[in-house]
Amino acid sequence: MSAHEPKGRTMEPTTPPDTAAPPLLWVIRVAALLHLAAILWEGATAGQLVTFNTAALPLHYYGAFGVHVAAGLLLVAAAVYWYRSGAGRGRPLMLLLVGLVAFLIGFPQAAVGTYGPIQAHVPLALVLTGAATWTAVLAWRRSGPA
Repeated sequence: MSAHEPKGRTMEPTTPPDTAAPPLLWVIRVAALLHLAAILWEGATAGQLVTFNTAALPLHYYGAFGVHVAAGLLLVAAAVYWYRSGAGRGRPLMLLLVGLVAFLIGFPQAAVGTYGPIQAHVPLALVLTGAATWTAVLAWRRSGPA
C-alpha cells in the first residue's frame, strides 16, 4: 500500500472503456458536424438578408444545397450503420430516425423559403436545427454498457 492510499482500501486495476468507434460511426459524426456547419452558414447568410444585403442571396441559396447533401450523407450512413448493427433498436435506430426527420424537414423548409412566407421558413429552420443537433448528440455520445 502506498502512502497516498487511504487505509483499508486497495487500488484495483481498471480497464478503460472501449473508445474506438466503428469507422461508419465516424462517417456519421463527420456528416452530423457538416450538417450543423451548413445550417450555421445558412443562419449567418440569413442574417445578412434580413439587413437587406442582397449579395448574400446566392450564398444562402447555394448553402441550402450543402444542408441537403450533408443530411443525405448522414441519412445513408445511418441507414447502413443500422442495417449492419442487426436492424434492431437502440442507438443505430435512433440515429436513423432522427436523421430521417432532419433530412425530410430540410426540403419543405427550403421550399417555403423560396416560395412561401418567411413566417414559416424561420420556425422550420429552428426545428431543423434541433433535429440536426439531436443527431449530432446521438452520434457523439458515448455508448453505454451493453
